Amino acid sequence: MGEMQNTLERLLGIAGRLSRKTLPFPRVNDVVSSGFKTEVERVYRGLGGVLPSLPLNLRSGDIEFDGVAIELDECLHFNRYRSMTLTSAIYAELPRFPKDAYTRHCFEREESCLRAGSYGGKWSNASCETQFGPASPPGQLLGNGSPRWKQRAFYDFVKDLSPLLLGVTMVRVAVWETVMESGRSRTVEEVLTAPSVASSASLAALIKARAGR
Repeated sequence: MGEMQNTLERLLGIAGRLSRKTLPFPRVNDVVSSGFKTEVERVYRGLGGVLPSLPLNLRSGDIEFDGVAIELDECLHFNRYRSMTLTSAIYAELPRFPKDAYTRHCFEREESCLRAGSYGGKWSNASCETQFGPASPPGQLLGNGSPRWKQRAFYDFVKDLSPLLLGVTMVRVAVWETVMESGRSRTVEEVLTAPSVASSASLAALIKARAGR
């Protein structure tokens, strides 16, 4: 768990009930037995996926707050591959997902993703290359680019389907989005780096609104 995720969990614990690994998350059989299998396969191939069957090795949600699975998305989650997944027609069935904002972050924040994720295992590893083919040189997005970025984008996409596949309410929170605290706007990154006395309530309100509660 990263520092910002730890801070988010601590702040939410002040505002509500936390749990750990009690909510299900999508597995291969959930996708295969659903009506979304063809579209999930299409997205995988569109990202350059090379395996004959869907590769999924997901984990439980980052945080569970009042029965909601929460994913905190830092800079490595926003790039051209993630924007490709967001064009899927499936998002029309997820009206609470912040698709427009996430698409904008993917275009505006890719440089941040490059600075943080253009080296070592953040760029590629053997498992990712098995799924998406060999990597381009570190930091080079032409050609096959980053297999690890593609894997993360695909896994994020499948996890977005949790409400449809499992009936689980899932909320994504981007570090780049804003909340209001004491009459001023702050990014989630700013809040988690330097919380105020209002931070617990502002973050809980964001999550509850997105979850429709």
